[in-house]
Amino acid sequence: MKSFDAFLAESAEYGTGVNLVFEAGMYSLSSDLENIVKALREAGVSFEIAGGVAVNAHILPLHRSRSFVTRYIDVLLDRNDLERAARAAEPLGYRAKKMMGGYTLIRPEQELAEAVHLLPHPSLHPEEKDFLGISVPIAPLRDLLQMKLTSFRPKDLVHLEILDEAGLITPALEKDLPLVLRQRLGEARKQIADDKPDIEG
Repeated sequence: MKSFDAFLAESAEYGTGVNLVFEAGMYSLSSDLENIVKALREAGVSFEIAGGVAVNAHILPLHRSRSFVTRYIDVLLDRNDLERAARAAEPLGYRAKKMMGGYTLIRPEQELAEAVHLLPHPSLHPEEKDFLGISVPIAPLRDLLQMKLTSFRPKDLVHLEILDEAGLITPALEKDLPLVLRQRLGEARKQIADDKPDIEG
């Protein structure tokens, strides 16, 4: 992966404007992601990346302007691989702390919000996607949408809005959802529309 300094130098050479806070955050995230993906693969752990990183991975090839910085990494894997994955991350400086249902992996200099979350998941169907030059196993859009609608936290609403505005929640994908989640998607769209400010042109 190209270094952040090399990216800045290249942008300056071509006269490209750069949002330093955004790009620095993305490079920090991608560096952590690259390391954890490599460690888990070398340990023979099957996994997929979910959460905000997965949302970004689906959006970036189509709408880079809609991408956003997320501070932590959600890793879904088989429950039997939790401890092996935690041990595989130790050489990277991560310390495993038990959390509800899984582990948080955190380095001494990190805040909890910047950690890696190892979460058990009953079935994995990863899709290899490019994330800032890294090949990463990502949760498929259908599975990701179901996770977001099931959790339905405020940040999930934000992610649903981004996916919807990017045109990634297609009628076919929506039709494939269980009825209760289709109804929840309708509720999410109503909440999002109600929260948008009225702007006169």
